[in-house]
Amino acid sequence: MRRLTILALLMSLSATTLAAQTIATADNYNATAYFTSGLVDGEAIDRIDSAYLSQDYIVLYVDWDSMGMRAYRTEVRIVDPNGQLVGKIRNTILPRSGRYHTYYYYRPNAKDTPGDWTYQMYVDGRNAFEARIPVLVAE
Repeated sequence: MRRLTILALLMSLSATTLAAQTIATADNYNATAYFTSGLVDGEAIDRIDSAYLSQDYIVLYVDWDSMGMRAYRTEVRIVDPNGQLVGKIRNTILPRSGRYHTYYYYRPNAKDTPGDWTYQMYVDGRNAFEARIPVLVAE
């Protein structure tokens, strides 16, 4: 029983990280997610460990791999440090191969609250993983 508890704890730790790469695995996909400050031609321009309310965008970039050849419904819920839902993005992924890239962004403004923000990823209605990033007041 102790091994099962430790394994469950380790699995939950790998699915929720603070501004680092997040890796989630399910029966029909693998996902590697990280935050970036922007995109060029749909590709992340950098990897960031924290963000600022003055940024144009806070982007969660997800690299999907080992996907089945079917449609996946995704939803990202963006939650501020007070637990308030500040954004929701829905998307349908239709991979033509086993690999796909998606990104989900939020445009912060001066009225937003600094602190640890959470991007909650759902796939086909199930919670797949969470990624957190500290959002600071000014650069």
